[in-house]
Amino acid sequence: MSPSGFLPALMVCACAAAAQNAASPLSFEAASVKLANQDHDLGPLLGGPGTSSPGQLHGAASLKTLLMRAYRLKDYQIGGPAWMDSERYEIAAKIPGGATRREVALMLQSLLTQRFGLTVHRETRELPMYALEVAKAGPKLKVSATDGTGPDSADATFFSPKLTKGTDGFPEIAAGQSLPRSYEMVVGGSDGIMYKLWARRETVEQLADRLSAQLSRPVVDKTGLKDVYDFALTWTVDNGGAGIPRTGPPPDMIEMHSSPILSDPGLSIFAALPAQLGLKLEARRGPLEMLIVDKGEKMPIGN
Repeated sequence: MSPSGFLPALMVCACAAAAQNAASPLSFEAASVKLANQDHDLGPLLGGPGTSSPGQLHGAASLKTLLMRAYRLKDYQIGGPAWMDSERYEIAAKIPGGATRREVALMLQSLLTQRFGLTVHRETRELPMYALEVAKAGPKLKVSATDGTGPDSADATFFSPKLTKGTDGFPEIAAGQSLPRSYEMVVGGSDGIMYKLWARRETVEQLADRLSAQLSRPVVDKTGLKDVYDFALTWTVDNGGAGIPRTGPPPDMIEMHSSPILSDPGLSIFAALPAQLGLKLEARRGPLEMLIVDKGEKMPIGN
């Protein structure tokens, strides 16, 4: 074959190979997905690029949580059968070297589709939500000493700090204690519940996610604040109010019957945000992209 004939043939082969690669979904080198043993505490799903375990995913999570990570969506953006929240699945997956976070998300999408037989569709719905904005007096947030790079906060070494009872009846971190990452606490009694967050190296977008769990409604970050911050936030809900968020390590449940919090309603989240952080919540309606699971198997297949 002449050189002029060889070059077009080579280009045809290269194009065919590229098309084949584009059609093949990204996949883990090896993966196992099975129903978790409810008697064993396997911990949350950890690992992946940018963490201390970049070559693997390991842990347990609900299907909804797995879909949130795979499609990079929030809890309130995923709809489907109730068992997606109630059942937990153990997952172990080996990640190819050099894979990016986006590529790992695509791998997880493929894995969930194969093992659960999922069929999904996307749609946009007009829903009630809150916009998290800067209050009139301006933000009251301390920029973290670090730049926020490094391992994911979920993979950071964690310990439960020693707590003391402050003069106002609220728990405080004891003198000399430091936190490598955010810590949460619930103080409960017969009359009400106090929730306290000590945030370390958190973005305002992460705070919005926490508030979404508290309010059971989307909270969208509209502050324009892009740094990472250290801050503390305390608010209360009555026993008939919204649930307490459970992100991060499980909070300590402490009965403090002598605490003023049980006789004083304290600040709601709507009052606590402007008073303590210089932020506010504004009720709105807006379009929200949703991922709807149309069909799926409760018991994963193909292990």
